[in-house]
Amino acid sequence: MMKETFGEYIHKLRTEASLTLTKLAAALDIDQSTLSKIENGKRNVTEEILPKLADIFDLDIDQLEKEYFSEKIAEMIYPKENSSEFLKLAEQKAEYKKLTNLKQGKIDFKNA
Repeated sequence: MMKETFGEYIHKLRTEASLTLTKLAAALDIDQSTLSKIENGKRNVTEEILPKLADIFDLDIDQLEKEYFSEKIAEMIYPKENSSEFLKLAEQKAEYKKLTNLKQGKIDFKNA
C-alpha cells in the first residue's frame, strides 16, 4: 500500500528507474508537461495509463487499480467529517450494484 499520492508514487518509480520525464511521458503516450503536473499533484492520473504503468514498471495491475480508485475515493471524502460513514455506505451501495448486475446478467432475453 502506498502512503504517498499517486503522482508522487509515479515520480518515485520514475526516479528509481532512472527515467527522465521525457522518456516516461513518451512511453505513457502523454505530454511531458502533463506527466510533470501529475507528479506534482496539479493534475490527476487517468485510468487509461494504468496498464502502461504496470507494464513499464512491472507492477501488479490489480494492486495499481486498487491504489488508483482508493485515491479517487479519498479525494472525494477527505474534506468531509465522518468519512468512515461515507465509506461504509459506499461499500453497501457497491455490493447492491454487484448483486443487481448479477441478477440482470441471468435474464434470458431470447425467451422474454
